[in-house]
Amino acid sequence: MELSTDQPGVIGIDVGTSGTKLAFFSFEGKEILSTTEFYPTNSPQPGWVEQYAEDWWEATLRGLHFFWEKGLKPNQVAAIGLSGQMENCLLLNHHGQPLHPVILYSDSRAIQEAAFINKQIGRKKVLQLVGNRIDQATTAAKLLWMKRNYPDIFRSAARLVSGAKDYIIFRFTGNYATDSTNASTTGLMNIHTLNWENSMLDCLGIDQSLLPPILLASEKVGVITKEAARESHLPTGCPVFCGLGDAGAAQLGSGAIDANHAQCYLGTTGWIALVKSEYQESLNKKLFVLNGPQFNQFIYIAPLLNAGRAFDWILKILFQEGERNYQEIENHLSLVPCGSNGLYFLPYLVGERCPYNDSNATGVFLGFTDRTTHFDMIRATLEGVTFNLRQALEMLTESSLLSEMTVIGGGSQSRVWVQMIADICGCKVSVPIGSAGIPGLGAAVAAMVGLKIIEDFSVVKKFLVKDYQSIPENNNKRRYELIYQFYQKIYPTLKPLFKKKLTKL
Repeated sequence: MELSTDQPGVIGIDVGTSGTKLAFFSFEGKEILSTTEFYPTNSPQPGWVEQYAEDWWEATLRGLHFFWEKGLKPNQVAAIGLSGQMENCLLLNHHGQPLHPVILYSDSRAIQEAAFINKQIGRKKVLQLVGNRIDQATTAAKLLWMKRNYPDIFRSAARLVSGAKDYIIFRFTGNYATDSTNASTTGLMNIHTLNWENSMLDCLGIDQSLLPPILLASEKVGVITKEAARESHLPTGCPVFCGLGDAGAAQLGSGAIDANHAQCYLGTTGWIALVKSEYQESLNKKLFVLNGPQFNQFIYIAPLLNAGRAFDWILKILFQEGERNYQEIENHLSLVPCGSNGLYFLPYLVGERCPYNDSNATGVFLGFTDRTTHFDMIRATLEGVTFNLRQALEMLTESSLLSEMTVIGGGSQSRVWVQMIADICGCKVSVPIGSAGIPGLGAAVAAMVGLKIIEDFSVVKKFLVKDYQSIPENNNKRRYELIYQFYQKIYPTLKPLFKKKLTKL
């Protein structure tokens, strides 16, 4: 569709796991034009998950080129706001060039390094300082892994990039920066002062000059340089705002800024999040706590490595690429009864972080019979992810205290899945229009606040329009309560076997 308006607006860019989504928003928060540009993820060794930063940049350029082809004029773009995946590890040289593939958040190679940091600092002290546990996914552990395994690269590094959007900011502006939401996931920022924590840096033996400044989400990092303008066709001097990591952008963009309103993200990975106005150390031993876009705000997050990843995997296993008719699959799934005819699925395809932090855990089907069908397997896969979501939610609050849960991300396009979430979690679930682009909206809102076009972040509530809403169906809810009780016993029973699994024959 060609663009039919000359109104100004803001581009929100979300550098996600499977691709980068760009959306042009009016100053009233309406999405005018959008596109998603994809790139591959590589796994050169078991447990390794990598991408190339240049792929992120090329995807951004392709998306902007799409906008110009559709009739958007560069002078309509008042600003750029960004969001993206967090907990990455990428070292750049003095010229800003990547020195290695990006180690993604779902990578699990740094188990020994995480254990070393916890031993040196102490797990309790780590929580007190940075607010979160250190595990194999934490940027700090990956950074230490790079230092131990690639010392030449580490010595030649000039900057660390942990947030994907921060690399794009650098390519746009030539400046380095990150935000406190993203920095909260690195294991290197003090959760109380919002500054880099010297004791953590000393433990890793790194200089603070390796780390970027920590800015507000609505703070301008710089402007589009002449070189970036030449590549992107954005106007030179267009302001670029810091934005925030994807979890914070999703929280902001979904309007879930009250303690009784949860947010659920269903992308390749997923999470359940709830906002609190006070820091509570007792809550976060199994959770992430991130600084929100405002100083007096903390986002408590139960992160899941396996959400849409599991759905995509089972479809890839059962169907050829050209055979996947999503509407037909949805229709079949709606006919499969709750409990998938006795089939259960543990969705731990790449290990898991919540409710169990276990890199040894694997995916498991339980309950196969000679009558099990393809669609039993697909529904059981979605149920397994949803039971995981409920376990995560129970770490944050009682579902009876929730007024609403907003579901966003690609998984929200499945009405069967959204109804399943309502039935299993026992609360009202809403999906906003354009839910897959909510992090981009959050990034755009941060830019609008920075431009002083809107007064504050709360204005986002006026921007949101609900696409549909699902209410728990009583019969399904009762059935799932019984199934859930059994599901909760599966992982504890298999955990000893995961520890002893054979990796080589």
